[in-house]
Amino acid sequence: MITNIDVNKIEATRDLKEMISNMKFNINFESVKVDKENVDVGFTFVTAYEGSDKAKAVGKLTISGTISAKESRKDAEDIESTWKSKKTLPLKFAEDVINMLNFECGARGTLVAYSIGFVAPLPLSRAKLTEAPAGSGTGAG
Repeated sequence: MITNIDVNKIEATRDLKEMISNMKFNINFESVKVDKENVDVGFTFVTAYEGSDKAKAVGKLTISGTISAKESRKDAEDIESTWKSKKTLPLKFAEDVINMLNFECGARGTLVAYSIGFVAPLPLSRAKLTEAPAGSGTGAG
């Protein structure tokens, strides 16, 4: 269960004064620390704003920090093991973390985005992760 989100950096840049026609979202997991049932995941949430020409980057909003969770000892060990071996998170836990970060970073980033003329960084749908077929990378649907 997610217990806390600690944001330690927010940065927004607007490179062009162009109308925004598209946003792309990306969440990177930077680190995982497990202490008994406590799990801390370092993250970076990026919203890239694009102009009418999709190759034209208008700007971006970056939010970094740590999301904390309290899990069963077995689940915490599985999270740690998966991180050490694959540098990823187990699907169910990753899905919960991504959905919480989408909500929290969207809410926290809204005022920053508006202050430089961007729309709110709000992903429109809930993330639903699935196992990818062997050899095809990770999957999200």
